[in-house]
Amino acid sequence: MHAEASAESGRRRAAGSRSGRRLRWPRGRKRAWATGAAVVVLLLLACCAWLGVRAFLAQKEIAEAQRLAKVVQTQVVAGQGGDAQDSARQFAAHVDAGRSYVDDPIWSLAGHVPFVGSNFSTVSQLANILGTVTHQAVLPLADVAGTLSPASLKPSHGAVDLKPVTAARPAIVQADKALQDASAQLAALTPANGTLPPVRDGLERFKTVVDEAAQQVSAADTATSVLPAMMGSDAPRTYLVLFQNNAELRATGGIPGAAAEVRVDHGKISLGRQSAGKNIGPFEEPVLPLSDQTQGLYEPITGQYFQDVNLTPQFPLSARLATEMWRRQFGQKVDGVFSLDPVALGYLLKATGPVKLPGGETMDSGNAVKLLLSDAYADYRVVQQKDEFFATAAAAVFQKVAAGGFQPKAMLDALGHAASERRLLGWSPNQQEQDAIAAADLSGWPPASSSSKDSFGVYLNDATGAKMDYYLREAYRVGGAMCRQDGRPAWQVEVTLTSTAPADAATALPRYVTGGGVFGVPAGVVKTQVNVYAPQSAVFLGAWKDSKPLNVHRDADGGYPVAQTYISLAPGASTTLRLQFLGGEHAETTPGLISTPTVNKPAFSQAALSCKDVAR
Repeated sequence: MHAEASAESGRRRAAGSRSGRRLRWPRGRKRAWATGAAVVVLLLLACCAWLGVRAFLAQKEIAEAQRLAKVVQTQVVAGQGGDAQDSARQFAAHVDAGRSYVDDPIWSLAGHVPFVGSNFSTVSQLANILGTVTHQAVLPLADVAGTLSPASLKPSHGAVDLKPVTAARPAIVQADKALQDASAQLAALTPANGTLPPVRDGLERFKTVVDEAAQQVSAADTATSVLPAMMGSDAPRTYLVLFQNNAELRATGGIPGAAAEVRVDHGKISLGRQSAGKNIGPFEEPVLPLSDQTQGLYEPITGQYFQDVNLTPQFPLSARLATEMWRRQFGQKVDGVFSLDPVALGYLLKATGPVKLPGGETMDSGNAVKLLLSDAYADYRVVQQKDEFFATAAAAVFQKVAAGGFQPKAMLDALGHAASERRLLGWSPNQQEQDAIAAADLSGWPPASSSSKDSFGVYLNDATGAKMDYYLREAYRVGGAMCRQDGRPAWQVEVTLTSTAPADAATALPRYVTGGGVFGVPAGVVKTQVNVYAPQSAVFLGAWKDSKPLNVHRDADGGYPVAQTYISLAPGASTTLRLQFLGGEHAETTPGLISTPTVNKPAFSQAALSCKDVAR
């Protein structure tokens, strides 16, 4: 027994000894492990420091590139071609430097680290996209900035040199493709979890900048693709220009009180036949077939009287009607139609400076509207004299523009200002050219809606039969509320019209202005047809006039629901219309609104709508 116990005790001691050896590292191996761990830590720290320093340096380069990008844009718009090229090269140098800091093996390896790696990979992708945009869009565009600028398109001796446009096309096409590709790549770039807010914010800002640039260059691509032909590079062109008179409103602005032919041949511009609107037609039947909807809303006179072709807000239809009437009246087929109003003419006069009229008057940007829409009716008592005055004023501005007597940048700004207020419109029977006109937002139809926002259109037509709309003032409010579980919002549009005519308008104003009661409207009263075009998905709910329920004429036009009514205002009177619609599923709660361009600038504001006030 004693011997067996001693043996068992020996086995336990031996086992314990072996167990102890597994728990204790030899001194040399412990030092090796510690050294290896230290090396790994040092390498990680070194990589972090390396990445941090390179990120800092890259950020500095990109920040300087951002500053230079604004400089390049300013210089391109100003037509400073040489300076733009120098700044663009500096911009590219900083972009390339920044890109090099985030394009090395360590940075690429960091992009594969779980969770935080998306920060490095996202920055790398952004740098690569920026580099491509720089070399395939920014630099090529800067290279042509010296030859294609507002100044290069300025007429000289009555002609525009079209060669710079043709020469710039390859660079614009290349830039357009590069930006469209970049925009698509950025849209597909979704940062993973772990991406820090600064990186996410930088990505969103970059997307916005590239998308805006892509839209601008795409518009330039579209415009330069058709501009030479529209300016007569292939064959002479004749355009009809309508001068809309906002003192007698029509949906797109005002009656076409006068019209003129503008002829272009290889860039050379000349003024052709001019005519007062009242001297064209009328025609016994509409000159072109009109839809039942157009006739129901605006009557057959839309296609019979030249002054009524734009009772409809569909400017392409108005242009086709005007074209056919002009052909029947004068035997001249035109290649397109453009229109502008006295307010737009005032904007152009900021670029041309004052013009002297044959009657001795000086017309400038400050007095053009009053001179053409008010003073003319007091100074020229004979209708024929008024028509001649409008034609003379328009011709004086045209001659100065055709001769190159304007500041290019100021003219570009004036045209953009007029277009943004829909005071400058265009139409072409050529689909490619019409697409370019639509891309420039000059087509005048349909009511401005996009995939992300619905908009109403409020269009006004004079029903006085005179020039009283010089005294009309407009205010619009639009809003909405989500009151249903199916995601369809309720929308409300408010239209407030006010007459600022003098109290004694019936006797103090010329009969030509008041209408003298010829069309059944008492002298001094302003009568207006109001047409509210809702988004195509909308359903009419109800209407009120000064808080009292109102029956309106309901129809559709081009797929848009329309509510139509009339307002009559004595001098100093004001009336508010309120209309409600049910929006489409998942539509925005607050829609947009556009309106007929008038003498003044209407007031726009947001309307508050509560669910308890929505019609059921």
